[in-house]
Amino acid sequence: MVKTAVPHAGSGASAPKRALKRSTKRNLFVLAVLAPTMVWFVIFMFLPIVNVVIYSFTNAHMAYDTFKFVGLQQYIKMFTADPIFPIAMRNTIVVALIIVPATVVLSILLAVGLNAMTKKLREFFTFVYFLPSIVSTVAISLVWRWLYHQNYGLINAFLELIGLPKQPFLNSSSQALVCLCIIQIWCIFGYYAVVLLAAIRNIDGSLYEAASIDGANSVQQFFRITLPLLHNNILFVCIMSTTTAFMFFTPVKILTDGTPGTSTQVLLLHIMNRGISDSNVGYASALSLVLMMIILFFSLVQWVLTKERKPRPSYMRRELREQLAKEKEVQKDGSH
Repeated sequence: MVKTAVPHAGSGASAPKRALKRSTKRNLFVLAVLAPTMVWFVIFMFLPIVNVVIYSFTNAHMAYDTFKFVGLQQYIKMFTADPIFPIAMRNTIVVALIIVPATVVLSILLAVGLNAMTKKLREFFTFVYFLPSIVSTVAISLVWRWLYHQNYGLINAFLELIGLPKQPFLNSSSQALVCLCIIQIWCIFGYYAVVLLAAIRNIDGSLYEAASIDGANSVQQFFRITLPLLHNNILFVCIMSTTTAFMFFTPVKILTDGTPGTSTQVLLLHIMNRGISDSNVGYASALSLVLMMIILFFSLVQWVLTKERKPRPSYMRRELREQLAKEKEVQKDGSH
């Protein structure tokens, strides 16, 4: 005779308790892991933003111990009594219009080019193009200062070698801002190319195989398969490069400090000058808040304009998928 085990009377009630205990332990572990990051975020991110908002409505100044609420006076001053603000705003928008499209296009082309290389070449050039993104921007700016030098710079030496006149570059009010943008693009586009390369490497190869069967060439595959499937990654590059463009500061401060004239005066440099050089914390906070709103606005615009449903490549017709599946089945049967 087979004996069956009789469950204890309390086993049914203890099971939910054990599950609840495990869930509580898991939640406590997650909270313990996230707590340091949350504390760091509150202290170094959230509270400074709150302080900026508060100070923007005051006349806070480093030279005085006290300050008072002045309402919208700082913002009125910004748009009516500050002659540098519209110039800095215009230059910052020009910087964004140069940096963002150039970074997106170059990073896509570089990612596609790296993907087409052999493994060893791809690894080598990935390291080469990624390197500027981890090197100090100050050091990079100093190297470019030598390259742009009007008298003994390497670029002017090359122009003179091929019979072209020397260029003033950073000493020209019409060329300086573009030259600074080139430095920033050179620093960041390799990083975004690596991000896009990782996304390209994860695309299912059967999509390109189906496109080849349908007679699509490499250009058609790029525009109808690669680009649609890189939509989210390209959106990430657009938003991050926009933020970088509006936060453009280090090359400007190191190489020109807003000169010649005000041709390279950008918004972040203006904020630093008002907040540190002039010690006008209240006005610098108002400028910072406006800059944050501008970045948020352009990021939302990019997100809305590029928002779409789940991308569907052109070469994913049902009959092609069925044909590929049948061919794979035949190959498996033949191998057996």
